[in-house]
Amino acid sequence: MRSPLIFKFGGASVKDAESVKNVAKIINQYNKRPIVVVVSAIGKTTNAFEEVLGAYTANKKGNEKQINKLLAQIQELHLGIINNLFDQPEEITRQVNEFIESARNSTRQQYVNYSEAYDAIVHHGELISTRIIAAYVGSFKETVWHDTRKLIKTDDHFRRATVKWEDTAQAIQSTIVQDCVHVVQGFIGSTANEKPTTLGREGSDYTGAVFAYCLNASSLTIWKDVPGMLNGDPKIFSNTTKIDNIPFNEAIELAFYGASIIHPKTIQPLKKKNIPLQIKSFIHPSKSGTTIGGMEHPVPKVANFILKKNQILLQISTKDLAFIAEHHLSAVYQLFAQKGIVVNLMRNTATKAMFCINNDTIIVPKVMTELGKTFEVEWTDALELLTIRNYDATDEARETQGLKILLEQRTMETVQFVFKRS
Repeated sequence: MRSPLIFKFGGASVKDAESVKNVAKIINQYNKRPIVVVVSAIGKTTNAFEEVLGAYTANKKGNEKQINKLLAQIQELHLGIINNLFDQPEEITRQVNEFIESARNSTRQQYVNYSEAYDAIVHHGELISTRIIAAYVGSFKETVWHDTRKLIKTDDHFRRATVKWEDTAQAIQSTIVQDCVHVVQGFIGSTANEKPTTLGREGSDYTGAVFAYCLNASSLTIWKDVPGMLNGDPKIFSNTTKIDNIPFNEAIELAFYGASIIHPKTIQPLKKKNIPLQIKSFIHPSKSGTTIGGMEHPVPKVANFILKKNQILLQISTKDLAFIAEHHLSAVYQLFAQKGIVVNLMRNTATKAMFCINNDTIIVPKVMTELGKTFEVEWTDALELLTIRNYDATDEARETQGLKILLEQRTMETVQFVFKRS
C-alpha cells in the first residue's frame, strides 16, 4: 500500500446532508492513493450527548424520561440527514438505530466516576456520523468503515486518555491495508479491556495525527470552515491575517496557549516524522490554505491572538500562614492531574499561588472542595484569558484597552492577561 493521505473533517463540515455531499465530493477528487478519513460527530452532536450525560448524572438512577427525549432528538437529526442522502435508507437507518440503543444502554450502567460515564456515553456521536459518511461515500467509491475503538489503544484516564503507541501502531498497520477510502472516528479509543475512552475535547485532530504517524502518511489535512490558520479568531478579533506557512515549533506554542484551530497534542507526532499538516477550507477546497511543517519562520510573521473564555482564577494560601513551598505546589498539580484540570496560567508569590483554569462546572467544584481541606481557597469566575504571541506595544495597548486586568504574565515572545470585562 502506498503512503496514504489522512483527512480530518470536523462536525461543522458534516452538519447536514449537503455538507456530507460536499465532503464526499472532496474525497472523490483524490483517486491515486488510499485515504484515511477521520470524522467527528455531526454538528453539535457531542454537545447533545453531553446533555444525555447530564440527565444520566442528575440522580443516581438517571432521568430515563429526559434521556429518552434527548436521544430521540439525536436520532431524529441523523435520520433526517439519512433520508436526504439515500434512496434506500433502510440499512444505514438500522445501523444508526443500533448505536442509539447502545447509547441508551450505556445510561443504564454504573461507572466509577463522571469521566468514565462521559466516555461511555458521549463517544457514540462519532460512531453514528462515520457510519453515515462511509455509507454515502461507499455508494460511489470503495469504502471501508472501521471502529476506532479497536485501533487506538489507550490507558484508562477517561476524558483525557493517553495513546499506547506500540499497541495502536500494530492495530492500525494490520487493519489499514486496502487501497481504498477508510472511514474512522476521531476523538475516541479504548482501554486494554475494551472500555471506550476519549482523547480530550476536540481530539479528532489528534486522532488524525495518530493515524498519520502510524502509517507514515504523506500528509494530514484538517478541513475547516476558514481559509487556513488565521492569526486570531475572526469572530473575536478584527483584521485577521491568514498564515501561509508556520513551523512545527511555533504551531506547538500556539496550540499550547489555546489556539482553537489545532488540538494541543496534534503537532508532536507529525513533527517527529516530518509529516506536514495542511489546514484547508472545505468551502473552497482548491485554495492553498496553511501548511505547518519544517520551515524555519512563519510567513507572514504577525502577532497571534488567542482568547479563552469561561475561565476561573483560583488563589490558594496555607492555613498556617507558611510560605507556599515546592511540596505545596506538587500536591496541587498532582490533584489537577488526577482530575484532568489544565492550568492555562500560573503565578506564585511567597504566600500565594494563583491558577487560571477552564471553569468545568463538574470538576472544578470538586477540586476546590479538595483544595479546601489543606489550603485557604479564593476564586473569581466569569473571567477571560487573552494571549498575544509575538506581540508589540501597539498590539498590547489595543487589545487591553478598557479591560480590568487581574493577572498579567509575559516573556519576550508572549504576554497573557487574565481579565474581567466591565
